[in-house]
Amino acid sequence: MKRIVLFLSLLFLLQSCKSSYSKTELLKENKALKERIKKLETADTVNKEAAIELKKINVVYRGISNPIYISKPNAVSFEATAFGLRKLDSLGNYNLSPGTGKTVDITIKSKLKNGDSLTETKTLRIKDIGMPLSLLNGIGCNSSKCELMLRKEDLKNSAITLDSESLILDLDVTGFKLKVPNQDVITIIGNVIPKEVNDIIDDLKNDDQVFVFDIKPKIKNPISNSIRICKISPILIRIVEDN
Repeated sequence: MKRIVLFLSLLFLLQSCKSSYSKTELLKENKALKERIKKLETADTVNKEAAIELKKINVVYRGISNPIYISKPNAVSFEATAFGLRKLDSLGNYNLSPGTGKTVDITIKSKLKNGDSLTETKTLRIKDIGMPLSLLNGIGCNSSKCELMLRKEDLKNSAITLDSESLILDLDVTGFKLKVPNQDVITIIGNVIPKEVNDIIDDLKNDDQVFVFDIKPKIKNPISNSIRICKISPILIRIVEDN
């Protein structure tokens, strides 16, 4: 930048020495030169500061509509494009529904205040939705060796749900299987242990183990058939009764 300014300044001096222009013309030329230098300096600063802002997000999840905010400092206007990107409004709010692959590129074409055009690309990682946490009556734990200590009355009519943690994902449970000692596996439709199983639960003894497994998730309002959910962990329950 400094070289450009120095070159233009020297050029002006040389022209001033050889020129027979009037004082008014020289002042006019000097003003035009200063404006040109200022424009170059502005363009250089803008290009350095121009950056795509995707606030609070570096990763998008496959199979869901990821909310994204995009802004372009020092731009008169910009256009953002990417596979699965949908513009919601003129305030920079978008939804991104990524497809296959490990990354997605967002291309930003902008027009800067100095009249220049700029094209930039922001690459985001794509992740499959991880394993949701299995809950019984809202209680669960991440460890595979974790046991929920419950009384028989607490187990009756209990509900199985899934927690997708911080993801913007709403999950239902459409069915699961229940295994209690000395009984065949019980297949249950829905997410609640039915009253018909209460008699079996009443026969459980202190320290018996109960397994809830093969939990079947359903995504509410899925936006893509490419969604993937890892295998859901079972729930291990140990019966504890007051002596």
